[in-house]
Amino acid sequence: MRRRRPIRKEQLFIGMLAIFFVVGLVGVHAAWPRAFGVFIAIGGTAGALMVLYEVRLTKQIAQAEFIRELQSSYSTDPLIGELWSKLLLQEPITGADRARMSNYLTFFETLHLLQKRGALELGLADELFRNRFFTAIGNRDVLHATILSEHGSFGNIHALIAEWHAHLIEKQKPIHPGYYVYIEELARVKGYVVAQLGPADLDDLVELQTRVIESLGNSPWLRENSADMFAECLAARDVGGPEHRVLGFRSDSGQLVAAGILFDGGTGAESIRGYFSERPEELTKSINLKLVLADREHRRFGLARTVVELLERDATALGRDEIMCTIHPKNLPSQRLFGKLGYRRLQKRVRTKYGPRFVFFRELNRPDVGRFR
Repeated sequence: MRRRRPIRKEQLFIGMLAIFFVVGLVGVHAAWPRAFGVFIAIGGTAGALMVLYEVRLTKQIAQAEFIRELQSSYSTDPLIGELWSKLLLQEPITGADRARMSNYLTFFETLHLLQKRGALELGLADELFRNRFFTAIGNRDVLHATILSEHGSFGNIHALIAEWHAHLIEKQKPIHPGYYVYIEELARVKGYVVAQLGPADLDDLVELQTRVIESLGNSPWLRENSADMFAECLAARDVGGPEHRVLGFRSDSGQLVAAGILFDGGTGAESIRGYFSERPEELTKSINLKLVLADREHRRFGLARTVVELLERDATALGRDEIMCTIHPKNLPSQRLFGKLGYRRLQKRVRTKYGPRFVFFRELNRPDVGRFR
């Protein structure tokens, strides 16, 4: 025998409200015939709102039940469970796990298609499946055996990664570490190698800046930085000293084709936060994204964006709460890029020694491992 679904409190309330409305309708018609039309109009509006509320509530309940079914299918599939166990234990993933990997990724492809067709809101699946998804796509064995194995493969997974990442930025949630592994390996497949740069890379960094400035022509977007400043950022870090980071991408030929500098201004004059506050505790929690360079011939591969995101990872690892940068008011491409990455522009335009600049900032949310499941 099919079990009857219990009546919800919301349904009972709506039913009682409907009875009250009908009784009131009869009373108004008897006592104030002229007001009857007005009462009908008000009642019709209220009824429409109640219907919309019921539809929305029903949809939320249906999605919640659907999420529960997704969780059940995830938990009961033996191939998915076996791969998840290996991922959790950080065991090697080999060719013998191909069927497990296929089942695992097919589950998330299905989730993406449901979300794309409006049957599932990504926000509802985020807390339950975020770690399970990004742990897999952040595993280099899984990436190179499946997702990155051939150009054009697993398009739904790539799309889901982009949508999920955008969701985390919009909701100001921590970026899962697996995402950074994914973008590093994606750049590697495109023919680039990422590395932290040091003193030996000074000449290459100066040369890259020269090429980029020449490609901009007479544009004032980028000012020339001195070799001494580059040397300071590239120098080996002393204990207790500034925590600068310089990240670079090299092509297959070894040429430096993109780079970015994370500059620790501390409580000194170089801190961008210093334009807005003099409090030491605020200055030391902020760090500057001082420079992003991308060779013109390699810009279509998204290296500038990847450099920014990986430097955000470094800033988070340093325990900073905020990353800030200044952008020339006419540099619209950079403003669009940082806007897509969740940066917000402060209303106050600052006047630096190089001229007026817009200030963009992003709050950094450090991952809370305990929240991931």
